[in-house]
Amino acid sequence: MDAAIQEGRVGLGVIARDNEGFMLGRGCLKETMMNSAWAELMATEEWVIMAKSLNLKKVNFEFDNASIVNRLNSNGRDLTFMAQCAKEICTKLKSFEATVITWAPKSYNRLADFICNF
Repeated sequence: MDAAIQEGRVGLGVIARDNEGFMLGRGCLKETMMNSAWAELMATEEWVIMAKSLNLKKVNFEFDNASIVNRLNSNGRDLTFMAQCAKEICTKLKSFEATVITWAPKSYNRLADFICNF
């Protein structure tokens, strides 16, 4: 997943890939102003919605934003407003059988980045 901010709009791109390499993508545009961390968090929510609509049971989330990985993996120990939003996402993630949240280099995110900017 990725997010791009430009001229008061946020583009969100989400890619789902199965263990055989088949990919599905989804993108959307939000008319709102926010910083990149909030935009990435919003992209996470879009990914959760997409994963649930696909009835996925086990999911791996890859982020190129280490701050988001840390917030989602903190299990609610961070008391900032952003962390509380991350906590809400984590609550939604409990509906999956298994969830893994990891950092991935920006180069792994080219397709989601393309969708955001498109």
